[in-house]
Amino acid sequence: MKKLLLPGAVFLLTGCPGPMDPVRVELPAQVTLVNNKVCILVPAEEGERIFSVQIGSEAEQEMLKTFGDPASQPRAVKGECLPTYGFEFKRGNSYAAYYSLEKTTMEKGRLFAARFTLSQDADGRLKILQQNQR
Repeated sequence: MKKLLLPGAVFLLTGCPGPMDPVRVELPAQVTLVNNKVCILVPAEEGERIFSVQIGSEAEQEMLKTFGDPASQPRAVKGECLPTYGFEFKRGNSYAAYYSLEKTTMEKGRLFAARFTLSQDADGRLKILQQNQR
């Protein structure tokens, strides 16, 4: 019985999120096409910078980029496309993109998410089908 007490206590104290654990809320990002390229937009606030970017697809493409040093963090500007860092979006695939923005290292940042499918219409033009956010 004593052998199970310590591992059980450790599991209960560390394994599950509780009411005081911070949970980041996903805010919706918008996706559009600009010059036939994917453009991800967020309502960035003055002074917000990109802390991390994660983009992935159902075709197992994945890109993760973080900027730990505040001096290297790119600015996020409301109404301007966020950088995708050369990620290759291909028609017929579904994608999820996550951008973590922060003003300072002391403030809680915001997480923006976009889920979408890139397809092609009958005239050969690319189009975006934005999926419902969770």
